[in-house]
Amino acid sequence: MKKFKRLGTLFLCATLILSFAACGKSGSETTNLTTSSASDGTYDEHLTLSWLQAGIKSGADYSADDWGRFWLDKFNVDLDIIAVTMDTSDWDERLRIWINSGDMPDVANAQFEFGELANYANQEAIYRLPDDWKERWPNVAKTQENVPAAAMAEEQLGGTYFLYRPVFSLNRPSERLSYHALIYLRKDWMEACGLELKDTYTPDELKEIAKTFLEEDPGNVGDNLVGMSIRPYDMVKLYPTTTFSEACNIGDGYYKDENGQFQWAPADTRTLDALKKYQELYQEGILDPEFYSYTRYQGAQKFYVQGTSGLTLEDGHAIMITYIRNGLAEQGLDPDEVLHLAQLVGDDGMYHYREDSNYWGQVMFSPTISQEKFERAMDILDYTCTEEGQNFMNMGFEGIDWELDESGNYVSLLDPSIQGSATSVLGGKYPSKESSFGGLILTDDFSLVSPNYSYEIQNTVRDFYKLREELSDKTTLLPREYEYEFLSSREKSQATMDLGDEYAKLILKDGELEDNWNTWVEEKMAVVQPVLDQLNQ
Repeated sequence: MKKFKRLGTLFLCATLILSFAACGKSGSETTNLTTSSASDGTYDEHLTLSWLQAGIKSGADYSADDWGRFWLDKFNVDLDIIAVTMDTSDWDERLRIWINSGDMPDVANAQFEFGELANYANQEAIYRLPDDWKERWPNVAKTQENVPAAAMAEEQLGGTYFLYRPVFSLNRPSERLSYHALIYLRKDWMEACGLELKDTYTPDELKEIAKTFLEEDPGNVGDNLVGMSIRPYDMVKLYPTTTFSEACNIGDGYYKDENGQFQWAPADTRTLDALKKYQELYQEGILDPEFYSYTRYQGAQKFYVQGTSGLTLEDGHAIMITYIRNGLAEQGLDPDEVLHLAQLVGDDGMYHYREDSNYWGQVMFSPTISQEKFERAMDILDYTCTEEGQNFMNMGFEGIDWELDESGNYVSLLDPSIQGSATSVLGGKYPSKESSFGGLILTDDFSLVSPNYSYEIQNTVRDFYKLREELSDKTTLLPREYEYEFLSSREKSQATMDLGDEYAKLILKDGELEDNWNTWVEEKMAVVQPVLDQLNQ
């Protein structure tokens, strides 16, 4: 595994404010895509497109800067961007109201489950793409080939009613995409305690590392020192997933057995055995006593902000690695000297989880959108799915905002004094970028080539994707259970639960774990069994 070289201050500042995506090139080769069939700027009719996007600033004047005017001039449109927050009560509920009232925007970025999307499709409450759309917009079609759910959705619905937003498309780090969580360790603490630095660790090894930190306190933290600072959602990756992959919290634990019958993994005694180890971590004080109350990122923040933990499990995308490196630097620490990254594996040395679905959210269209508006919106999306479009979306104008060096790597030409925001570095120069319609491909994809991240960080992210692929097979990195994920029923809705919270509650509950687990299984099977019956019919 490649080790970090020292990062320059400019890179660290720039990466902190690059776009998120919640998480590419195969190696370093770019996929060749065709140029959009309708992106030559020959549009006679001026149109206005209303476009719903979440997590952006509102009220941008697209005619006020060159980045915004590029879109208006290239596609002869005005963009009426409707900004909503990422909060589901704002984003989801408002969009539902608009869809059900027949008053949705021309284009909307959504994050609905398949069952809800299927209901809208069956009611013709969202637009059905024409049968020949893949030939007309080949670059959009190419992105959907990277999302297995897209083909299954099209088959089930008898057509295409929405487009999935792929996490990786032009820059794919591995063939089988895995969840990107990594172990973050205090390298200096490890060395002070004489602990071995490796690329992989098992849960038992992490337990011993945390226990040693608590006993020796190599960072002189004192009473605030905690062992593992990992939230319930990610604790599932240790237990039960490393001992029983099917029990992970992807797909609520439903899986097909060797006879092709669906089972519910949380009810299996292998889950109980793993939960016993989980409970031991808590009862022995290895796991932070307050772990169950962690909000998002709080576990990682104890590692890189407060400095009270030497071990956490968090997202392993370039943006998170950069946040953590910057947080350590703000404590006066040299990230190269104090940070070690590693991959969680099971006792068998294999990586355990489910394959990543490679999408986050969808793009859909109003059922009343005119043919002219639909085609113009698709032309815009098709352009954003080309290499040229991705370069402009993420980097701006070639020769002005960026260039390629002799090795073909991107080099930013932006003034380092320009300050963007948490959503975009480029937005510091072009405010309209902060209110962008978002395109189709998520920004995670471009992070693997962006100059706003060091080559060391990009290579580290790629290397861990490749390592997980090497350390897995179809019995450890499980395929998605789309039959369950695409099931839409009242019974499924009633049985849906957060397994991370459920497992945490079980190991925290007073009394014997096995008795509590048996009672819990009996209670849950009352709602789970009807779902199993539906899946197995």
